[in-house]
Amino acid sequence: MKTDLFWTMLVALALVVTLGWISVSSMGISPSARGYHQMTYDTESERVILFGGQTGNFFLDPIHLSHETWSFDPDTNVWTQMSPASSPGGSSGGDMTYDSKADRSILSVISDDFATLQTWAYDANADTWTRLADGPRNMVGQRIVYDSESDRIVMFGGFEFTKFKLVDETWVYDYGTDTWTNMDPLVSPRARNFHGMAYDSKADRVVVWGDVYRGPNKAIVWTYDYNTNTWQEHEYENGPEFRDYINFVYDEKADKIVMYGGFTYGNNETWVYDLNANIWQQMQPINNPGVISRYGMVYVKDVNRTILFGGQDGSLQFQYKADAWSYNLKANRWNNITPGH
Repeated sequence: MKTDLFWTMLVALALVVTLGWISVSSMGISPSARGYHQMTYDTESERVILFGGQTGNFFLDPIHLSHETWSFDPDTNVWTQMSPASSPGGSSGGDMTYDSKADRSILSVISDDFATLQTWAYDANADTWTRLADGPRNMVGQRIVYDSESDRIVMFGGFEFTKFKLVDETWVYDYGTDTWTNMDPLVSPRARNFHGMAYDSKADRVVVWGDVYRGPNKAIVWTYDYNTNTWQEHEYENGPEFRDYINFVYDEKADKIVMYGGFTYGNNETWVYDLNANIWQQMQPINNPGVISRYGMVYVKDVNRTILFGGQDGSLQFQYKADAWSYNLKANRWNNITPGH
């Protein structure tokens, strides 16, 4: 009996150890908590690309400016830290978009010393960053999107450090010639930064909304047509309160734009905008990523989901989250896909 009890206990102990090891190993790895990072979706490699961000109070310690490059597989929910030989000198407060013709993730971000607006291209297949022509102004909070019909990257807005003011300029980048061009349209949205901006491929329009609160705001969505170099106003009846520190993503299957959170100290609202009908709708799902701002978010057409990572934790300045979430617009459901969750 004692022998049988010994072997039973030994087998049980081995099972506990094995299950414990399986539990730990299945948790996997993921980027550390951060905000102000840049994300895009590489459709050729079918991976979400994440770069940089703030992991804490970088004013007190520059170590809190991350220069890491990560990729995320939306099919398996697995993160992989990449190891490029060199990385961009800037890491925070910029934006990134995917140029499908060039098969490169294009990054626009200010240098760590706030002296240069750098442009970089990331090749996910080769795991290499290449520095391109510098951008027009030393700024943060600018938004860039890839206009696939025109094969151009459109930039709008930002906050310029040299003149300490918001920017209302429209710039276009051509990867083929490695040049930035000031489009100088006759009419533009007013200056802003950390706003929402996405490219609606079916309408062939860049869509802009959101602002720093500076008094009464008209209920307007702006669209930009590169081919005619014109901005157009779209006034609407009911919609979200104006906010900044947000991201827009264009859900191709639904033909709608998704927005989450925002404001200085965040919120937990999920909104959807339909450009064709010029209508906003608050979705109010049962679960959500919580009260956040300064997050990263992309639409992954291969799984028809919006992927969100990180962000500032409510009003806790320089305190960030490391959660990854997936949003299904059709089901109006957020799911926590953080490894080990």
